[in-house]
Amino acid sequence: MGRRKKEEEHENHERWMVSYADFVTLLFAFFTCLYAISTVDAEKMGQMVASMRASFGGQIFDGGSRTLTLDDGGGGAASALSSAVLVNPERMDDNFSDMGTGTDQTGGRQILSGDVAMGRFRRTLEMLLQEEISKNMVRVYLERRGIVISFPDTGMFDSGSEVIRPEGIAMLDILATSLTTIGNHIRVEGHADSVPISTARFPSNWELSTARSGTVLRRLEAVYGMSSTLLASSGYGDNRPVASNDTAEGRARNRRVDIVIVNPTYARLEPQSISGLQTQGDL
Repeated sequence: MGRRKKEEEHENHERWMVSYADFVTLLFAFFTCLYAISTVDAEKMGQMVASMRASFGGQIFDGGSRTLTLDDGGGGAASALSSAVLVNPERMDDNFSDMGTGTDQTGGRQILSGDVAMGRFRRTLEMLLQEEISKNMVRVYLERRGIVISFPDTGMFDSGSEVIRPEGIAMLDILATSLTTIGNHIRVEGHADSVPISTARFPSNWELSTARSGTVLRRLEAVYGMSSTLLASSGYGDNRPVASNDTAEGRARNRRVDIVIVNPTYARLEPQSISGLQTQGDL
């Protein structure tokens, strides 16, 4: 009996689907990882850090880098205060504004200067306050004198009051997690609209704007432990409007408190203490 010819196997034309399914699975895992490392709940992180700082008496994270901030780094998370240049703040000259960051030798904090470092830190603040920015509760922008964090009074104070609202305290809690990591001078500025005020507590907008800036400054020092030597407050009344006082929208923009992270070049123009003048050789 002859050997039966082996039946030819049927060719499978769908084997490519196995490799294709593996490839799609790998792509899914890859983009899931990218999404996971690029998404940060900045508000919750800021609240967590502020809570931990309060629990440990402000001493947490006082080690090496003293920073727990975010950096865009092209869109990712890293350190916004990476030191491109180390500068002795006692030897700042007119070219300092072209540099990046320096070190505050009194506390080991980073001093921001120049467009690059200031721009990175501004983007860090925008990430931390992204929800509040989307609700028009705060604005963050860059000027020649430094970074301005502007709080309309609707999100910070009740009408005619200098008491910070709970929403304002929450924003300051988030902001303080970054402000306490830098050694720049910080100026708190109160502003009002052109509508006159006359109460027993505030005879004019001068007193109201000054009281509001002073309240924010005291919280920065007393609650968040910021150095009083780096802080200053001022009240401008209705004399520094950013919009027209002829409309309700313009007046709402003018009623604000600005926290300014001062560029060291401009900080040199601030009044100096006797010790500071002696250090700089001005006496």
